[in-house]
Amino acid sequence: MKVKELQEQLEALDPELDVLCYTEDKRLLTEGRGFLLLAIEGTERTEAEHTRLDDGTPYLKLGVSPAATPLALLQVTSDF
Repeated sequence: MKVKELQEQLEALDPELDVLCYTEDKRLLTEGRGFLLLAIEGTERTEAEHTRLDDGTPYLKLGVSPAATPLALLQVTSDF
């Protein structure tokens, strides 16, 4: 998702609503949990290379390099 797309979707909502991240991704869940909630703490612009770990997990190599691209990151926490 691009920043512009996220902005458009958020603009369609009541601006006084709290925003949480929600996932049912089985790779992130602990046993007995049907979903995971995260609260957004902030945003950040960074440069990174998209890559995958040996097990196929998506990963970022943070830092400026010829293969790096600019990214917007949401900083999230499960402690809210």
